[in-house]
Amino acid sequence: MLILWGASAWYSYYGALAAATAAYDRTLLASARTVAERLTVSEGSLKVDVPYVVLDSFERNMRDRLFYQVRDIQGAVISGFADLPPMPLGTPLTDRYPALAYFYDGVYQDAPIRAVVLLQPVGEGGVNGMAKITVAETLLSRQQLAEQLLCSALQTQGALVVLTLLLAYLLLKGVLRPMRRLSREILRRDGADLAPLPDLLPWQETRPLVQAFNRQLARLRQLVARQERFSADAAHQLRTPLTILKTQVEVARTSADPSLIAESLGAMAVRLDHTIALTERLLLLAQLNADERSGLRQRAPLELVTLVQQACLSRLTQARSKEIDLGYEGADPAVMVAGESLLLGELCANLLDNAIKYTPSGGIVTARVLRAEGQVWLEVEDSGPGIAPEQAERVWQPFLRLEHGADQPGAGLGLALVRDIAHYHHGEVSLLAAPQLGGLLVRLSLPLEPHPRR
Repeated sequence: MLILWGASAWYSYYGALAAATAAYDRTLLASARTVAERLTVSEGSLKVDVPYVVLDSFERNMRDRLFYQVRDIQGAVISGFADLPPMPLGTPLTDRYPALAYFYDGVYQDAPIRAVVLLQPVGEGGVNGMAKITVAETLLSRQQLAEQLLCSALQTQGALVVLTLLLAYLLLKGVLRPMRRLSREILRRDGADLAPLPDLLPWQETRPLVQAFNRQLARLRQLVARQERFSADAAHQLRTPLTILKTQVEVARTSADPSLIAESLGAMAVRLDHTIALTERLLLLAQLNADERSGLRQRAPLELVTLVQQACLSRLTQARSKEIDLGYEGADPAVMVAGESLLLGELCANLLDNAIKYTPSGGIVTARVLRAEGQVWLEVEDSGPGIAPEQAERVWQPFLRLEHGADQPGAGLGLALVRDIAHYHHGEVSLLAAPQLGGLLVRLSLPLEPHPRR
């Protein structure tokens, strides 16, 4: 505001100076016209009588000095100050007044002056032509008027600036007071306190800030709760197999019976395989959640049918060990989805593992890929016992085992991992009754990628 105030003062000064120049130029032209009225023709020559009293009315109450000069039609000085500075070449004719007048600036007797040249037609007594009347004055009055206008503008604008700054200070002080209270509230908080912030900002324009911050705190609370629950469950699930492994190691170390040692080593190998599989799924689930929050993974177009067929081929040996008929049916390989092949491959592997694990010997497991209303369905259907409707929502919880599958190896992470991978790919997974095989039908719905990108 101070810079604007200075710029406004500068413009005000030159505007006032222009206004003073226009006002005094009118008076200057009137003086020249008064001198022109005193022109006479006598004995074939131009004469002028300019007593001091004629110009006195224009000098009264003025601090400036007035000078004049009269030239006849031949350009000879017939009255006044002969050494007045001449009009510069190219000076334009004024368009402000109905007269043949030229205004210009100069210096006379070491003082700046403003002058007007008035061309006066003469046509009497055998004299025909243009007489030239020059009237000049110093600039003290003009500058004094401009300074007065400038002082008035500075006082008015200065008062406005001071008032504006005062009001801005009071307004900002009032605005920032609740912000300071909110800042103190946040600084006093413990790092683990994720409770919503109080509504300390009374203005409608600032409330969205607190609301957005509270929504972020709510997301952090959910994230922290999920991590704490996951850490506790993972610690519990890892502690048990490690304890069993330690016991089996102690048995093998202290036993002298070779058969007992071999039995302990075999049990240790099985337990290690189970622990490795559990650890890998825990790490994958944790990495999936981290990637989903940070957006590090990039989804690319891939052929879903080929991926499902490869997953079926990788599980043939497991299916044959239980004499289970594992097969694929469905669409051609042109079904494209946007996804991450490693994660979708893990999803297929988990669905097939669960189906083979809980299907009795001699049963059937079928995987298929279908198109449906702009979506792609990946289904795995089995002839196993299925899941009761009242238990369908519970199976998504990590580490939860249903009663009819408690005797099967595993940690209860498979379906939880399936659901997280589905949500990461903007899909949904549902558990349905198998219409053909009578067991469980797991259906994953994914958005269809219309054209493969090259």
